Amino acid sequence: MTSQLKLTYFQLPARAELSRLLLTYSKVPFEDLRIPFAAWGALKSKTPMGKLPVLEVDGVMYYQSMAIARYAAKIGGLYPEDPLECLRVEMISETLCEPYEEYIDIYYYEKDEYKKAQKTKKLLDETLPQKLGILASMIKGDYFMGNKATFVDIQLFDLFESSLGKFIPGFSTDPYPELEAIVKRVKANPEIAAYLAKHLP
Repeated sequence: MTSQLKLTYFQLPARAELSRLLLTYSKVPFEDLRIPFAAWGALKSKTPMGKLPVLEVDGVMYYQSMAIARYAAKIGGLYPEDPLECLRVEMISETLCEPYEEYIDIYYYEKDEYKKAQKTKKLLDETLPQKLGILASMIKGDYFMGNKATFVDIQLFDLFESSLGKFIPGFSTDPYPELEAIVKRVKANPEIAAYLAKHLP
């Protein structure tokens, strides 16, 4: 019996977008509930940690964005079974999380314009060249793990397309052609293309 999934988050990409993309890529049906900030006050006390996103599976609520993303990857066939391959994708995933967390801080939390500019410079000049350079050397074929996409390829797409590329001035994929090639392959997926046309025109 297929589980009923409902993913609840705000009307923006941020911490729910990876799970949305994973479920969409894998053609896993889910209810994509996007609430306005005005509705959050009434809902907050009903969530386990007073935070979003939450994923309801057959009416049971789960939280933590990356835990939800890994679950989405596993039920969608985007998570490897071999323990060493799991170690490798987790290593890649955590490396991708580092610049992502800097982006979240810069775009959503930092209010001081001078500090925002300094943090953006550090992200562009230090964090991204270091982390993305290492990741580019780890590609094993069309994707990170060979010729079949796994959740970290979708995570890379989310970082480039939904996060840095939209909200960090000065970000360019030009220095990372190997990574950009993965992003283009994910973007060409019919399910992802339809999703982007609807939600990220």
